[in-house]
Amino acid sequence: MSITLDEEEDIVYGLDANGRPDPEYARALGIVPASAGRRSLAFTIDAAIVLLLTLPLSLGTLPLWFGAILAVPTPSPASLLNDEQFMLGLLFYVIGQGTLSVFVLVQLILHGIRGVTVGKAMLGIRSVNVARFTKPGFWRVVLRAIVFWSSLAIIPILGGIPFLLSPLWDGEHRGRGWLDKIGRNWLIDVRRGIDPFDQKAMRHARKRITAPEVMEQVQMPSLATGAAGAVPSFVPAGRSRSGVISAHSFGEDNADAWQPPAVGGADPIAAPPAASHSADAVLRFDDGMLVNVTGLGILGRAPAAREGESVDQLVPVVDESMRISKTHAAFGFADGTVWIADRGSSNGTSVEPPGAAPFVLVAWEQTHIPWNSVVKVGGRSFTVLEGSTTNGRLA
Repeated sequence: MSITLDEEEDIVYGLDANGRPDPEYARALGIVPASAGRRSLAFTIDAAIVLLLTLPLSLGTLPLWFGAILAVPTPSPASLLNDEQFMLGLLFYVIGQGTLSVFVLVQLILHGIRGVTVGKAMLGIRSVNVARFTKPGFWRVVLRAIVFWSSLAIIPILGGIPFLLSPLWDGEHRGRGWLDKIGRNWLIDVRRGIDPFDQKAMRHARKRITAPEVMEQVQMPSLATGAAGAVPSFVPAGRSRSGVISAHSFGEDNADAWQPPAVGGADPIAAPPAASHSADAVLRFDDGMLVNVTGLGILGRAPAAREGESVDQLVPVVDESMRISKTHAAFGFADGTVWIADRGSSNGTSVEPPGAAPFVLVAWEQTHIPWNSVVKVGGRSFTVLEGSTTNGRLA
């Protein structure tokens, strides 16, 4: 199979060694030929519509014509033009043929541009160019229609039967009949296979075919103790719980040099106690979180310092109401009290001092906050407390 690029339509398609459409390439893309039964049913639906459009007018036209022509005495051709019965039949005939012509033209346009007729659309069949899998083309469809109707004109009804049965003996086993080969089209089943008019699906299908083959990766055996397929020679007899770096220095003169415990030892090295932090003020949030005021701090949904600003603490605060700003306020400790400055937040910062009226902070202005005041930032709040925290607890 060879992949060729059509320069006119910029469509990739497959051709075999003889330059003919390659069935294997179409199969690899996921294109499924329409079955003979579905093709026949689609043709039957289209033919039934033709009959429904023309039969009533035809049945009304013929009696009028026969009545006028068989009249006694036999009318002359010139007198027929003055016969109201004959002219009424002629009007019915023109209307019937006009309706049929409009329907056939619409069918040809839909078939050439969209690859469907009424019957094909109802049964999920699409007609595509056999080489490029694109639209069949209007004039190609017209050519196959002319050939088919000519066969019916030469031998009424029976003349079209060989063309309708020709897909049954298609040597390529794709159900392409004589009319399909004349029109260089192919009827496919888009309900069972890929629709070539779905450009996204076709791009993925072509990438799947043209992508280089990836070598299968060999699964390496696990080195985990007790895992299935583990390599015994690599599994340690016991686990060491020693640290990588000693807390003491090593040296010949150091009698107390630290030594790691034996492999498989029972007692791990005790973890060092958590470091203690202290401050002169604490912010206690409404969810119980404690924050020491140890320097310049910024809080908000995703707080960030301004360019060139040295910040000691960035305190992210989750606010389900989404009323807290990304960088909402700054805080610090000076002159024995906590100060807070709103950083131009969308919803502002308010303070409720104990025993006093609430007030709203002026943006970008440092305001000293009384102890035990409740500060509201967006949908969250915290209380300014005097003291410090030790190991995460208020001292």
